[in-house]
Amino acid sequence: TQMIDDDMRLSRHLHGLVSQHPHFEAMTQHLSITTFRYVPRDLQPTAERPDIEPYLHRLNEQLLTRVEQSGEAFLSNAMVNGRFALRACIVNFRTSLDDIEALPDLLARHGREADRVLRG
Repeated sequence: TQMIDDDMRLSRHLHGLVSQHPHFEAMTQHLSITTFRYVPRDLQPTAERPDIEPYLHRLNEQLLTRVEQSGEAFLSNAMVNGRFALRACIVNFRTSLDDIEALPDLLARHGREADRVLRG
């Protein structure tokens, strides 16, 4: 049970980090799962607009692909209220607080790269 408690604590910590990070929108946190998405700062005021949603969906798909291909982290995805979300499910007993604290900046870097390419 200690390992499960640790995973849930790390997930709650990640949710707090993405909630405070200027490039992410935190979505859900339950047990050891946190969902969120990358939203470039210039799109944040319009993120809820239906015409922006397809771009954010594509952007986060690209971010997920880039992170997977880099091998730096492994996330999956989920649909949350009809929106594409990055899904961090913490189940590996080797996942550390340092890993969790490095994740938002790592994802933001990949998100910026994906955004730059998609917007041309």
